[in-house]
Amino acid sequence: MSKILVTGGSGFIGQNLVSRLSKSNEVVIFDNGFRGSFTKSDNKNIKFVNGDITKISDWDQIPSEIDSIFHLGAINGTKFFYEIPEKVLDVNIKGMQNLLEFSRKRDINDILFTSSSEVYGYPKIFPTPETEELSIPDVYNPRFSYSSSKIIGEVLCINFAKKYNLKHTIVRYHNIYGPNMGHEHVMPQFIRKLTKDEEFFVEGDGTETRSFCFIDDAIDATLLVNDDNSFKNRIFNVGNDIETSIRNLLDLLSKISGNDIEPKFKPKDLAGTKRRVPDISKARSIGYVPKIDLDAGLKITYDWYSKYYKEN
Repeated sequence: MSKILVTGGSGFIGQNLVSRLSKSNEVVIFDNGFRGSFTKSDNKNIKFVNGDITKISDWDQIPSEIDSIFHLGAINGTKFFYEIPEKVLDVNIKGMQNLLEFSRKRDINDILFTSSSEVYGYPKIFPTPETEELSIPDVYNPRFSYSSSKIIGEVLCINFAKKYNLKHTIVRYHNIYGPNMGHEHVMPQFIRKLTKDEEFFVEGDGTETRSFCFIDDAIDATLLVNDDNSFKNRIFNVGNDIETSIRNLLDLLSKISGNDIEPKFKPKDLAGTKRRVPDISKARSIGYVPKIDLDAGLKITYDWYSKYYKEN
């Protein structure tokens, strides 16, 4: 049985990843609870260490004999990119630097770094492959604090892995969604407006597109690419390659909820890319197949959030 460290294991993707890993491994969660506490579990394979990834001294609390690391620890959520960009940069970059130093000191030679579709900035190729150039379109736009930190994280990961002979895998997540994903993303925000009967303002004009990937599929892909050793270049898009517009998302949500939605579109300053759809052929080549379509995944997500917002 391997012992795996998951930084950010209390977050949305982290909790789902830990749940899957702990079925056959010992898992140590290293998290400070910024995005909520880990759901209590009787699983004896899970150990929790409360700590801040930016403080190298906190890493000393982590038990010995770690075999591999999944590094999810970061500040995510569009709201935070605009409101606390300096904190996003501080946590995400220092956290990665500390992880690499920790790996070197503990002689851990297997790490997975979770990056993001945001690193592509405003991509020019669709579907967007892993070979698309990374960019920071506007240094004055605080939104790109997050993508900047992920680009730096990838560069740190690749170069330190080469220096210390670490096996490294980088996954670029594309719009992962599902129950209990927080409240800073488009789906929970839309569902809250419906449940609370709020005025339905939508930033943009509705023609913006995204490719939404249900959490279970994202975890399948993450574990699959991490275990595969056939690629020397270990960067993978993880997501769904079916593109949908925000207007179409609203139509689906209206159908699922049984409520007519009359959105009021408004321009958004300092917005992200108008279009996002990943090329996932690299992950597909080793067996990844998204199984949960948007209709089914949105229904599961709507049911969870509508219940939550009615009770809170």
